[in-house]
Amino acid sequence: MPRFPPDFRFGVATADHQCEAYAGQDDIRDVWERVRGLTPRGKATDFWNRYREDVDLARNLGCRAFRLSLAWARLEPSPGVWDDAAFEHYRDVLQYMRGAGMTTIVTLHHNTWPIHVQEAGGGAGMLDSRFPDRLAAYATEVAQRLGTLIDYYVTLNEPNQLVYGYIKGWWMRSYPVPPGLPPFATGSEQMEAVLRLIPNLFRAHARARAAIKDIRPDAMVGANPLVLGLPRWLQRWIDRCATHLREPDDLRSQAQRICSANVVDRGAVDISLAQVAMTQERMDRVLFSEPYYIERTNGDEELYAVAMPLGSRALLNAVDRAIRDFKKEHPELPRAHNRKTVAHIGKAPQTEGEERDVPDLDDSLRNIRKHGILRVGIQPGADALCSADGKGGFSGLEPDLARRIAKRVLGDESAVQFVPLFGEQRIGATRSWLQRIDGLRKTLSIFATMLGTNWWNLGMSGRLAQFLCPPEAVGALDFIGLDYYWGVSSLRPAQLEHLLSAMEFRYANAPVWARELHDILCEQRDQFPGKPIVVIENGCVTTASRVARADYIARHILQVQRAVADGVPVVAYLCWSITSNREWGLRFDGNSDFGLYHIELDTDPDLIRLPTPASERYAQIIASRTAATA
Repeated sequence: MPRFPPDFRFGVATADHQCEAYAGQDDIRDVWERVRGLTPRGKATDFWNRYREDVDLARNLGCRAFRLSLAWARLEPSPGVWDDAAFEHYRDVLQYMRGAGMTTIVTLHHNTWPIHVQEAGGGAGMLDSRFPDRLAAYATEVAQRLGTLIDYYVTLNEPNQLVYGYIKGWWMRSYPVPPGLPPFATGSEQMEAVLRLIPNLFRAHARARAAIKDIRPDAMVGANPLVLGLPRWLQRWIDRCATHLREPDDLRSQAQRICSANVVDRGAVDISLAQVAMTQERMDRVLFSEPYYIERTNGDEELYAVAMPLGSRALLNAVDRAIRDFKKEHPELPRAHNRKTVAHIGKAPQTEGEERDVPDLDDSLRNIRKHGILRVGIQPGADALCSADGKGGFSGLEPDLARRIAKRVLGDESAVQFVPLFGEQRIGATRSWLQRIDGLRKTLSIFATMLGTNWWNLGMSGRLAQFLCPPEAVGALDFIGLDYYWGVSSLRPAQLEHLLSAMEFRYANAPVWARELHDILCEQRDQFPGKPIVVIENGCVTTASRVARADYIARHILQVQRAVADGVPVVAYLCWSITSNREWGLRFDGNSDFGLYHIELDTDPDLIRLPTPASERYAQIIASRTAATA
């Protein structure tokens, strides 16, 4: 196989919120992490102050491209007010990159935005009709002040993933990304938001690109949709479904498929309140409430939550309401990892008495009320949490909480049937035979809708209806960018479940399928003839599907090499990321560490960058210009 040509550029990346230290200026992600009880970024990797060190690390690897994201909240702290010092800082960063021989790739909107942008339009944020103009004004300012130092612009990072701030699958316990919608939003309300968001994103990109090109006509402007690796026949089918949508009602009809399970599962118990710790693996099998207890052992923490069948959205809302009421009486209980959104930003505060009752979004509450009893799985033997009271009943925090939930669901705190459970029964008793086909049910839900395809590139190539992609956006790009991480080679249920779990940031479970990257790159060449292609993001956590990061990178670069040999105009490959980073509120561990250089973010105050086998392998590939022998 031919080696990579001399002008092919290898690179690395960072992102503002994930790497720059928090400086007191909130962006939407800072508020999201605070409200949800997630891990705050804190100092992150302190890239703001240590960018020279990270650029030098990239240069020593042999990299000749560096991607960074600008912090919109820093640059425009209030509407129309620009921070000169922040712009000057980014000028210094870009000049240092140029001095290191780097092609500079700059992202304007990297999954986060200023609070004042979210507040606009009465809290509409990206749904507001003026959002495209706001992004264009920001792009104008960047092009005027920094444009001589920017080679490639990415307007919107992974635009096709932004929809998941407005819609959630029936198997998801919460909105994966901000801002989320108000409590109890129906499937129809969620899809209405998506119908506003998608054309707004296309308009925002097109107007930002036009603003940049007015100032820098030679600028290369694009975006980087996240592309999933799917069997080709499935990809062609879901693309066809998307391109045959002719009017908004066609998309509205898909809301039920993704937001509501056709059949709500019901096992031997309705809920399991039996010291069940929330784990990555269990999240694929049950819905978890907000945590009600933290077990701390040898420095480790386990969050205990109420487990219930997938699809029980109405029951989940009722349980969370009961837990929040319970916590008001028990302030010592955890506030972490709740399911709140930031949909309140920009809206008038809710007054007393305006709380909506929990609506019947599915059959989960109706089934319990029909039988008049709440069946609760418990595990006696933990004195503070649950123990036999010597009178044939049970006492402790968990039985008390169970009674509070029964009061919320049935209006009677005594309408509880306690069922002792142990071991894996604590999870399995909530489910029926339906759990055997969970992967298939989830797959049909998401890939039978437009949201399961790469609708961004379908729109850019003129294949979507105008109500989704306005004419001004068709073809509005100078290069083809894409992010590729995970894929499946077949429709085996286990693979599909792991693919969907990756969408909820459970990356250690994500399925690795490198070969599909070659086919995707060939497809992009055919879809956009003559356009250069940049792999904007590709990378791996410590281990995914038993594939170590070093092997993952080598396998995927080999597929890029195959594509270049086949005449695909790929001009650059960027590995995510140069160092460990704060991965969107996740706890820092092997599930969230993508770094070529490892940093002990939680325990090392000096944030020392340590080489890994992946950084060594990447340097070997760059030096030899081939992954075939790496």
